[in-house]
Amino acid sequence: MLSLPRYWLLGDQTRLALLGAFVVAVSVALAAIWRLMSVAERGRCPRAIRHLLICLLVALAVVAGWHLLSGAGAIWAVTLSQGMALGLVLHVVLRLWRRR
Repeated sequence: MLSLPRYWLLGDQTRLALLGAFVVAVSVALAAIWRLMSVAERGRCPRAIRHLLICLLVALAVVAGWHLLSGAGAIWAVTLSQGMALGLVLHVVLRLWRRR
């Protein structure tokens, strides 16, 4: 969802439509999964969401710092989009690593 401003500013209607459809599909899937989860599984969600938010903020700071130091002069929407993508990857890698 945080990639939407990037494509909105670029005027890329095709990607906006695809992202919109993706948001709807993921929302429906999440609602279905939530209903199938047990109470114990739902109890673990706040901790996982907190971890995700920390990863997103750290990655956003890293990408913003990278853009600042490299002099790329990227617009805020690109920095936000790239930071969130890096944060999501970081979250997944750390969660998988923790399970090992």
